Amino acid sequence: MLKSGVHRQIYATIAASMSIFISGMWLGWPSSASEKFMKHQTGDLHVTYDQLSWIVCMMDLGNFISPLFGGYLMDRYGRKMVIVALGPLFTVSWLLTLFVPNTIALYTARLMAGLGKGVSYTVVPVFLGEIAGVSIRGALSSVFTIQLSGGVLFEVIIGPYVSYHTVNAMSAIVPVLFFIGILWVPESPYYLLKVGRAADAARCLRWYRGCDAKSDSDDENLESTVDAELRLMEANVQKDMENGSAFNELFTNRKNLRALLVVVVACAGQRAGGISSLTAYSALILPEPSPIMGKFEYIIAFAVVLVVVNFVSLSLVDRVGRKPLLIASQAGLGLVTFVFGVYYFAAEHFAGAAAAYRWLPYACHTTFAAIFSIGVGFIPVVFLGEMFPVNVRSRCSAFASVTLALFSFMSNKTFLIVSHRFGYYTMFWAFTAINFACAYFSHRYAVETTGKTFLEIQEILDDSVKNGPRTRRRNAKRQQVITYENPLVGV
Repeated sequence: MLKSGVHRQIYATIAASMSIFISGMWLGWPSSASEKFMKHQTGDLHVTYDQLSWIVCMMDLGNFISPLFGGYLMDRYGRKMVIVALGPLFTVSWLLTLFVPNTIALYTARLMAGLGKGVSYTVVPVFLGEIAGVSIRGALSSVFTIQLSGGVLFEVIIGPYVSYHTVNAMSAIVPVLFFIGILWVPESPYYLLKVGRAADAARCLRWYRGCDAKSDSDDENLESTVDAELRLMEANVQKDMENGSAFNELFTNRKNLRALLVVVVACAGQRAGGISSLTAYSALILPEPSPIMGKFEYIIAFAVVLVVVNFVSLSLVDRVGRKPLLIASQAGLGLVTFVFGVYYFAAEHFAGAAAAYRWLPYACHTTFAAIFSIGVGFIPVVFLGEMFPVNVRSRCSAFASVTLALFSFMSNKTFLIVSHRFGYYTMFWAFTAINFACAYFSHRYAVETTGKTFLEIQEILDDSVKNGPRTRRRNAKRQQVITYENPLVGV
């Protein structure tokens, strides 16, 4: 039995984010399935090049549709119940690939997977942010991305070495395990307070902090700390709900709009900065022959790096801070995609000279995974769970999920078309522009949330709206003048 509050929070985080693991499996599935389709290794199922592009993109279409429903449902029925419902949805999606061997079934399966992914991306970050203690909130929220990368890794490791039907059968087991695991997790205390169930909220919070009847905890300090946290939650929810929860509250409230812009730009940059296309099309992008080892081994290494570096990020996010990691990651991705583009430009116009540097895109490929995981891969999710008041949290989460889906769809659908017509370097230099633009935006407008309570974060956002960058710079200059004229000021 889990008695420690931290252990219970970790279990709940892993159980809930298993839905993200399954989404990652569906993201990684095309990396091996596309090769099998092109080589006619899928039995009676045959697809054309155009059908394959639609199979890949149908997941993004489903992801685009579902977040708004997910936001409504988690406010209507609770965070936990919506996450639980994803188990049957994902199970059916995998069963379609096993028992209905035609392209319509694949379109439907990928659409259902996208629906599940959109709901997961909407509900899970909010749930994780609401159950986690302040000191470990960033680390627990980063598990979200570890699960996503882990799902991709599962498919790229298993997929190339087993048959098409075997990998689908193995994948169908995971949502069943997820469904069983999430049933034992309590509801979010914030949601229960929001709907007026204070006694249930207290019970759930005590479970998450390890001081309920089953924990055998005699720590009076812990009891009083949890009671104080509950009172703070109640005050926070009451204050947030005074402003109403209408959708237009996102845009009429300048503080919410500021937070929304920061999260939306971070989400757009995450999916439009290159990760979606590299995940889906690495087998087609990387040149042959590959250096040292096979192409699929590099694709596996890509997924391994995504997972391993996420664990490094988990230890850094509450020490270094969200904003520095995000900016460094976005700028680093800009440099990597620029070098990617230089290689493909040289390969197209100076083929003989570029042949000696065939190792370069493989080095960029792996480096991209490391830099992505250190910041861009998970900071938008952390912001999503932290920066919004409870009255509009579900709507902001839905809006961010739609942004992720839209830019992932655009990236995946345009990559092959643009690359085949204008060259791979065109798309990679577009990724470069996007990454650098997002780094500048984050530097200018993002706020630091590390170690802050939800109430403190709202106060920081309120101050950033009232005192924009120009005001802060003007005040800083005034302070410098005062200090220069009177060196004793501040002594």
